[in-house]
Amino acid sequence: MVKHSVEFCAERDLPELFGLFADWYKFNPRMGERNFFDWQFRDTPNRLGEGEYDFLILRDQSGQIVGCLGFVGFEFRLGDRIDIGGWTHNWRAEAQGEGGLALLGRFMEMVTNRFLLRLNDKSLSIARMLRIPILPTLPRFWAAIDADRVTELFGVSDPADRVILQRSSQCFRRNIATPNAKRVNRLNSEDEFLFNHLKGVSNYARRSGRYLNWRYIDIPMHTYRIVRTDSAVGIYRIETVMGTDATVIRLLEWTFGPDEAAGALTTVMAEAASHNPVLVDFHCTYRTLGSLLAPFGFVPQGATKMSMPDLFRPTYRSGGYAVAIDLPPHRTARIIDFDSWYITIGDSDIDRVKL
Repeated sequence: MVKHSVEFCAERDLPELFGLFADWYKFNPRMGERNFFDWQFRDTPNRLGEGEYDFLILRDQSGQIVGCLGFVGFEFRLGDRIDIGGWTHNWRAEAQGEGGLALLGRFMEMVTNRFLLRLNDKSLSIARMLRIPILPTLPRFWAAIDADRVTELFGVSDPADRVILQRSSQCFRRNIATPNAKRVNRLNSEDEFLFNHLKGVSNYARRSGRYLNWRYIDIPMHTYRIVRTDSAVGIYRIETVMGTDATVIRLLEWTFGPDEAAGALTTVMAEAASHNPVLVDFHCTYRTLGSLLAPFGFVPQGATKMSMPDLFRPTYRSGGYAVAIDLPPHRTARIIDFDSWYITIGDSDIDRVKL
């Protein structure tokens, strides 16, 4: 007897699903809001499925929803080629035996180029079983803007760590370049930001105006800010550290080369300074961007003995996020040069305004 069934989510399923989300995603209340769910899984630039939503639900024998898997389609560049891929989102099937595999299998039937980010121990074991190349931790780079406040807020006690914070802050504050990027509210849908000026990166989700507007401007209940030059773009948001008056600048997109980075950072700080920022960070598989930010005090996660928190509502050290890329030929031993990819936490559902 079949224990589970997998089907596309329909509008009629939303009340039951949102009721479950209140328990499953306690710290992400946006998931249970209709306008957010519609934006994420219905009103996307590249639909992949045939249902009302690009969202699968798992039902048990009684017909109750017991699991789910969402997905979002996107165009990506692989060298000189443009193709379609899909990110997985909200893959959940706790205590459902083979139900989680049934959800993933249905997704894989639809999508040839599969991208998975923020894998837990169970999903990592499945990825390994399927011989999917994995990057265990998405690289993160951060800079202290106010070293003393960072020390106080995050309990940095090691003397060597404090020295790193002070050096980072001094480097960051020495940047007095003339602002060279302009703040825009929205991008032209026909724009596309390429990476020809950055050596070694050739694979990435297309940063078109249409995609970036959907991801960062049309998203309900979020405020992202865009700065740009003719050839590069930066997108960030300012996040309050829970229970304090301090904030963190979260860079989600940063494609500025060495000639523009200093002025672009000045542009960001011109707006962010009034929000009392103490730290700025950026996650990206393309490590060279971290190196390009090093003159401004950015250091890799792991530079200090006490790891720098990466979540701030509440403050928490997650340990990082694994990335898996499953391109054909599937279920064979493959090698992915993750340093040739530009993937950030803006590519998936990780960066969200939560509690």
